[in-house]
Amino acid sequence: MHESYKKVLKEHYEIEKKGEQINSLLNPTPAGLRDLFVYRMEQSNNVADVNVFEQFLGFSYEKNAVNKIKAEIDKFRPLVNFLKDKSDLTEIKRLNALAILLDYPNRPFNKFSNIQKNTTEIIEEKKEEIIEKPNDISKEEVIVKQKEITVVEDLTPKENTQEVIVVPDEEPIKNQRKFPFKEIGIIGIVVIIGISLFINIKNFTTKDCMVWKGEKYEAVDCSETINSFAETTLPKDDKLIKDFRKIKVDNKTSFFDKKGNPKVWYIKNPNGTLEFFNQPGLQPETEKTLKPISKYIIQEYVLK
Repeated sequence: MHESYKKVLKEHYEIEKKGEQINSLLNPTPAGLRDLFVYRMEQSNNVADVNVFEQFLGFSYEKNAVNKIKAEIDKFRPLVNFLKDKSDLTEIKRLNALAILLDYPNRPFNKFSNIQKNTTEIIEEKKEEIIEKPNDISKEEVIVKQKEITVVEDLTPKENTQEVIVVPDEEPIKNQRKFPFKEIGIIGIVVIIGISLFINIKNFTTKDCMVWKGEKYEAVDCSETINSFAETTLPKDDKLIKDFRKIKVDNKTSFFDKKGNPKVWYIKNPNGTLEFFNQPGLQPETEKTLKPISKYIIQEYVLK
């Protein structure tokens, strides 16, 4: 059963890597899969995904806690190697994590296993019905049933199941039954159920997100492709979008209010220059905490 799960995930990957997440999946990297995993979790409405997250990463999931898995990049390397056919995946928790990354609908493994089992049982029951009473049905019925079973088998995760169909010798026309509309109707219902279980209907509804655009946050469509090394997509925060800004300062800037509280915050870049912001918080690109302005900083870096 594990091999079937891996097989359908690989087939689903071939589809997804050409879709909306092409930047993250076409040439996957640990950092890219990590960021995509965060994105999938924040968009997920699947309760089981929370359990998969905790089993895979080893700590509890918290909505919008983007920074918690920054140090867990090594756990995504086996997934990258599996997608690139460099190694195999044997642990269910890793396969389930990959299913979240690929947005595979019949996840986790327990759900996939139950669907496959139920579909296989339906197929076997129909085969036994045909095999056990070959003399009580007409040749036309056998052919119809054989076609319907083939359709249902094509919907399973491609398990190799050999068909054993017994076709009786032709009987005189007077001994043949009328066309089996009732039985064909039952088989048609089975086929419809099978199709509904395995058709992947994607959820195209979008939720508001935001990215940093140099001097401010801008709202974007959550379905936009994630660029793991340039623009990190975050859940939309209307207050940050409206109020948080990177600013320029000079000797005319009002750095403190009437009570002496800072009105400007700063962060020093590796090259020694300073960036200034109008509110406290984190530098959007490095995620380092901004510091309140001081008279020393004003004297050394602004007035000079």
